Amino acid sequence: MDHNAESNFENPDIYTETQNIDCYVSMAELLRPKKKAKTENLSTITLGYLHSKRGSMKVKNQKRIRILFDTECGATLIHHSLVKNLKPKLGKPSNWSTKAGSFQTTKICKIKFMLPAFHEKRDISWTAFVDETDKLLSRYDMIIGRDLLEELGMNFLFSEKLMEWDNATTPMLDPDMFCKQFIDQLEQEILYMHEPDTTEAERIQEILDAKYCKADLAKLSQECDQLDKADQQKLLTLLQKYEHHFDGTIGTWNTEPVDLILKDPNCTPYHAKPYPVPYSQEQKLKEEVNRLCEQGILQKINKSEWAYPMFTTVVNMG
Repeated sequence: MDHNAESNFENPDIYTETQNIDCYVSMAELLRPKKKAKTENLSTITLGYLHSKRGSMKVKNQKRIRILFDTECGATLIHHSLVKNLKPKLGKPSNWSTKAGSFQTTKICKIKFMLPAFHEKRDISWTAFVDETDKLLSRYDMIIGRDLLEELGMNFLFSEKLMEWDNATTPMLDPDMFCKQFIDQLEQEILYMHEPDTTEAERIQEILDAKYCKADLAKLSQECDQLDKADQQKLLTLLQKYEHHFDGTIGTWNTEPVDLILKDPNCTPYHAKPYPVPYSQEQKLKEEVNRLCEQGILQKINKSEWAYPMFTTVVNMG
């Protein structure tokens, strides 16, 4: 979905379709004790992807860009090295003073880019001024100024150290995350923030509202309307043979403990960022996780060097 508007705001387009978007929080954030975050070096920055070839939406033509949200800058700027194939046009000379430095621009360019930390597949179209300074002197590839910030309706919640756009939030970051040592890891965390379609609120609601009770095998067999009466009876007979598996309780897997042996004992531990959970589902999901802990299915671990994100899926018959 595109968000199109010219930087003079004369004819800004609006989203052409309406959708219900939930605000997300990670499961780890939901369960961990609340602590005051360190805020000395946090800044309004994020990673984005620029469509660097006009008319092409192919992944190979997407360029990763380091973005600064700057409320002190009146307009949006992008570095000239990124827009060579987008045919920048001459514009009026303009002087700029930003958090990243002061410089002059003489060109403008229509660009299309994404902010995956907020919305994974939403394109933004805008006319930006072209920064022609030396690439080595520029810490950021793009500066989003007040013109686009206002048009997008982006908010900065400094008391919570969050950035918010269209009901999606992402944390403010330490600028050191943009250094060569950490930027690839940051990119992977942003990409893993987005689950498959199972993040949709209605599907999570279906999981959380599941009833842990004995299954009505006769009713389930009759609901298989693709079967004739004889096959439905055969199915019922089969299900009744294993009726103890459908009594609504948790069974026990009788087996020896499983050990996972790492191929490389010296490998670096990997701790991924959790998948997000809609705010509207926080309390119910917390209750479900606590229920699973009480039954011994899950075990709470406050700290681990190893972690990989998970997401909930609907399983038929519980």
